[in-house]
Formats: sequence, C-alpha cells, structure tokens
Amino acid sequence: MRKLSVAGIAALTLLFAFIAFAGCTGTCYSMFYKEDNGATRDVNQGCTIYIELPENPTTGYTWQMDTGGLSLVNDEYIADSNAEGLVGGGGMHKWELLAKDKGTYQVKGIYKRSWEETTPDDETWTVTVNVV
Repeated sequence: MRKLSVAGIAALTLLFAFIAFAGCTGTCYSMFYKEDNGATRDVNQGCTIYIELPENPTTGYTWQMDTGGLSLVNDEYIADSNAEGLVGGGGMHKWELLAKDKGTYQVKGIYKRSWEETTPDDETWTVTVNVV
C-alpha cells in the first residue's frame, strides 16, 4: 500500500475545500432597470436587490419609491457627468435593497413632482420580488 506524502495530503485537503465551498464565495444580487417594469422575479433570502431608474430632479421630477417592506440599504441620485449642474440635465437614481425575510414584496415607484397631485398620466414602475 502506498502512503501519501505531506504535500499530497495538503493538495487533497485544498481540493476538498475548493469543492466544498464552490459557489459560496460570490455575493448574490439581482438588478432591475426601467425595462423590468411589471416583472416578477425570485430572489434568494439574504441577497441584495439593485434598482436603477433614470431621473431628472432639476425639472422637479423624482421617483417616489415604496420598497414594499424590503430593507432599504442605500438610496442615491447620480447625475450624468455631462449634465452635472445643468438645468434639465438628468442622471440615474439607484436603490440598494436587502431581501432579509422570505415572502412576496411589491416595489412601486411613481415619477412626478412631489408638490403636484398624482394623476393617471404619471409614470409608474412596479416589480414583484419573491424572496425564497
């Protein structure tokens, strides 16, 4: 019977560690964009959800977002580099949410001026997230 060397045992241990932890080293996330309006998607519990929607607050129009019970981690507006400081220049509003608890959540947004009444003509955006 042949014995394994210390180097052989170390190599086997390393190989088993790679196999055991394969798939556990990355982070899980799901991205939603304007074109995902109306979508339904399954997301694993503990994963991060990113939403990116175009916005132009220099005109008064902003997204009023209801995260539907998902945990809000970050909420920021980033102006386009060529539009920074320009009236009428837009950018991207980004939200980072955490899928902490299992369940079904509906994230809803309405794009309007906050001081104006809501009308049927206002742009809306909705996604359903099933946290599994």
